[in-house]
Amino acid sequence: MARAGMSDLIAELRGMTDAGTADYTVGTVSYWSDDHIQTELDYHRNEFKHILMESNPTVIAANALEHKEFILSYQNIESGTVFYIQDGNGGTLGTALYTLDAQRGVVTFAADTAGSILYATGRAYNMNGAAADVWRKKAASASRMYDFSTDNHSLKRSQYMQHCRQMAAIYEMQVGVQTADLIRSDLNA
Repeated sequence: MARAGMSDLIAELRGMTDAGTADYTVGTVSYWSDDHIQTELDYHRNEFKHILMESNPTVIAANALEHKEFILSYQNIESGTVFYIQDGNGGTLGTALYTLDAQRGVVTFAADTAGSILYATGRAYNMNGAAADVWRKKAASASRMYDFSTDNHSLKRSQYMQHCRQMAAIYEMQVGVQTADLIRSDLNA
């Protein structure tokens, strides 16, 4: 069963790929269940740990700033318990203190944080990479389709496979640069 914090991401990826719950069947398994979509997303998951959150202050008066909004360097974040915020002392902040716009990667606090140092931990997903992979798998399934003509009728089923491959190429071009945080294990000893 798909994780609770993945529902918005699964719905978004379904929309990007036109993936229904019974697009095609392999053996006795129908594609694309929520678990299948989550698996594709997990292949394109980037876990971030204790990253510094960047404040986006608002000017409220002359020489006065309010620090309620923070911009994360990640978008398409899994919601739920895998995402949390800690203060500079390592204390975890309660979720009632802020709201997360998981798609944009923006955290908004109910009260001014007075420029406090805050860190976020969670999981972000490359939606374009996952969409490209789903379209490629749909193209693979469509490869068994064939064109058919009779009398004055013609069905060009091969066009569907071409469409899937074109969509995969479009999303692949939008993937962008992939980055990863590297941690030296010899420093933690």
